[in-house]
Amino acid sequence: MFWRTASYVLAQAALAPRPRFVIDYKLMNDQPRTKIAVTTGCNVKATRDRCTGILRYMAEHGLKWDIRFFNRAETVAWRESTRHWKPDGLIANALGGFSANVFKALRPVRRIVAFVSNSERWDGFLPRRTVCTSIDNLAIVDAAFNLMWRRGLRHFAYVHVPSTTLDAAHSRRRAARLQSLARDAGASFTLCGDAKPTGKWTDRISSIAESLSALPLPCGIVAYNDACARETIDACSLAGLRIPEHIQVVGVDNDELICENVRPRLSSVEPDFVGAGYIMARRMHELLENGTAAKNTMLGVKRVVERDTTRDLSGVARLVTAAEKHIHTNACENLTPAGLAAALHVSRRLLELRFRSVRKEGVAEAIRKEKLAEVCRQLKETNRPVCEIALNCGFPVQTHLNALFRKTFGMTPRAYRAKALSTKAE
Repeated sequence: MFWRTASYVLAQAALAPRPRFVIDYKLMNDQPRTKIAVTTGCNVKATRDRCTGILRYMAEHGLKWDIRFFNRAETVAWRESTRHWKPDGLIANALGGFSANVFKALRPVRRIVAFVSNSERWDGFLPRRTVCTSIDNLAIVDAAFNLMWRRGLRHFAYVHVPSTTLDAAHSRRRAARLQSLARDAGASFTLCGDAKPTGKWTDRISSIAESLSALPLPCGIVAYNDACARETIDACSLAGLRIPEHIQVVGVDNDELICENVRPRLSSVEPDFVGAGYIMARRMHELLENGTAAKNTMLGVKRVVERDTTRDLSGVARLVTAAEKHIHTNACENLTPAGLAAALHVSRRLLELRFRSVRKEGVAEAIRKEKLAEVCRQLKETNRPVCEIALNCGFPVQTHLNALFRKTFGMTPRAYRAKALSTKAE
């Protein structure tokens, strides 16, 4: 009897109409908690770190904000997303800019703290009252460059983020900084990964590999972020280039999910994104309490985490770089491969093996190229007779220089000088 009664009650409950929950938006909005919208996202480590900083500030100061995270698609549909839940403040990821329509929708929000690039001229629209926080792009590139410069590298390249992403303009500014550093240091610079996008991952890897194949070696590469650095490692494998002997790679963000699981493990610059999120929350707190806050705050690099992609454990890159530096300085002083080996305190055979493995040419050929480069420079920049230039550049017999010059450039030194002067006059 009991079981029959219980079954009957359960059956009646299942058939009964379910109560509908009616949302009382007025009641929700009357709650005393401060409502803060965050559009920084959580899809990459940089944005996750900023969220960590925001939550850390809230915990340390006992703030009980009603905080809600919105992705970029929801930001575009901002009016619909916040029709009933009306935020008191907005902490936004503004890299790459927003359209005029988005910021028109954001206009009712009186307190906005935005994360922007410190070096960018604003790409979108931003209310003048907005408080900005940024990471020093120059410091990021400087840290990566200095790491590889200390390793003795004198050739540099930058792997650009795909031009279809919102960070493309941000990436180009980092590339410009690396180019400036390389130029000031007398080093070479190449931009990779800037080909027209096709949408296919394999096409991008092939494009980067093609660019890497033309680089002077050994070369240090700075990638826009760790994801681009991982693509660079794949491209090196496709191009038959060894890391770190031929190529050394530094990423940005120090995303350990990438850096520790790619092979070889990736060296990376870690900007202070947690500190940026912390400061953004502080600025929002100041706006809420006082109505004003510092307009612009810039943070730097937290640390550089070095892993396998910049550790030349075999010393090959260091030896080749030292050889290149000595050749550049002393090629015209009757330098020979044996003399170079003695100056570097290694056997000539070891020097030849290591040099050829990286440069794809012998030591003697590299010395000849450096001497001819100096000859060309003096032909263009001085009025010295060819015989004097030949002697200054390590060619005691001018006929030897004439024959080598004609073989290399297809003309005599005098013809080269005449052509250079005519081009300069034009």
